[in-house]
Amino acid sequence: MSTEPARDPADAGGGSARPPAWLTALKASALLLLLGLAAWYLLSQELPTVDQIRAFVERFGVWAPLVFGAVYALVGATPIPVTIMAVSGGFLFGMAQGSVLGILASTGGAWLGYWIARFLGRDALYRIAGPRLGTVEGKLEGKGFLTVLVLRPVVPHWALSYGAGLVRIPQRDYLGATVLGGMPGQISFAAIGAFTSRPSWPALAAVAISWAVVIVVGTITWRHSRREESADGGRDGPAP
Repeated sequence: MSTEPARDPADAGGGSARPPAWLTALKASALLLLLGLAAWYLLSQELPTVDQIRAFVERFGVWAPLVFGAVYALVGATPIPVTIMAVSGGFLFGMAQGSVLGILASTGGAWLGYWIARFLGRDALYRIAGPRLGTVEGKLEGKGFLTVLVLRPVVPHWALSYGAGLVRIPQRDYLGATVLGGMPGQISFAAIGAFTSRPSWPALAAVAISWAVVIVVGTITWRHSRREESADGGRDGPAP
């Protein structure tokens, strides 16, 4: 099964197979409703504390890690910040298990957000942007992995997930870059949580090393991208 998102119906067949306008509007409305509910929650409700998350998760006994991971993934697919979940993972399960849970759950949430935006918002965006969307996708062709890798540590989790789904960054590139780009942050947040509950030098060192890796990888990737852009510009001549 291909990991490439399906082509737009309008890309083949001269647009005759494009979904009906009412279906496009319905899916776009569902996406806006999801975003609106998340915005309402952020504005009207207080985010749970680590202690509240622990009280909820511990009720499930041996299933606690699985329940925590599932909730984390669902949160990761919405605009609700995932930092509290990442820190709670380390606080509840320790740095090693909390890191693994954070990486798996955040990747699952990012993958879910990618396909939510891809399924619900792609048709509407294509109708609104038209050929301009194809121009953006052309600039990203072959650069999806590097783009996501550079942006994952600095762009809000949900925003990058939705954006990657809307502009059809290949799923394989997106997931690979999400794991690599998100791993240092997940480890560092889990280490912070573990250090809060059980202070130790290894946890503190893990925080420093994780963010050093983020900075180094981001710098190398950015320089590589700049060199490619310079090479492309030299071959193509001055931009119009």
